[in-house]
Amino acid sequence: MRAFRRQKGRYVARLDAAERAVVASVVADVAELLGAGRLEDTATPGPSADAAPGSPDGWTLRTSPVPPPQDPAVRRLLPDASRDDTEVADEFRRLTEDDLRARKVARLRCLWTSLVDGEPGWPEHALVVTPQSADDVAATLTDLRLVLGERLGIRTDADSEALYDGLGGEDEGDVRAYLASVYGALSWLQESLLAVMLAAPEGPVGGRGRSDG
Repeated sequence: MRAFRRQKGRYVARLDAAERAVVASVVADVAELLGAGRLEDTATPGPSADAAPGSPDGWTLRTSPVPPPQDPAVRRLLPDASRDDTEVADEFRRLTEDDLRARKVARLRCLWTSLVDGEPGWPEHALVVTPQSADDVAATLTDLRLVLGERLGIRTDADSEALYDGLGGEDEGDVRAYLASVYGALSWLQESLLAVMLAAPEGPVGGRGRSDG
């Protein structure tokens, strides 16, 4: 795996076939946690059958309460709006959770497609991100890290720093060692993407300034 760098007006990282398969698998797992089914088995969905008639982009307005997710990893992706006021948290979840899930799944699907299908005209090892989509990719990498972090029990900076303590002597097939290595790789990849975004001529928000072609 090689870090993102700016190339031909894009942000480009290098992942070999095995690395792409690992990251794509994590992307698919997180999408499934959010209720999208397996990305390998589903076509791009249309508007939700529960969407309010005439609502833009299939946006759903629920009238019934939405219980908080039981899976703590999903709870980190869809947190309570308030820790102190359950009524506010419940109402905010009712109004926004369906839309938030849909947006996260759409971003995950885009990254999964890039990993699986590649970018026409680029080498197969290239993970190509446009400046316009860079914010979405960075946000998706955050979601992947949140889920892996929950599975690894990472709650604080100290937890993160201690993540690799004692892993050296474990069997390579150990699940925790595997998840830790993927978490570390995604953290490093995200950091490199943020670095090139900040260094780009148009600044961290893509598409609002000049491009180097």
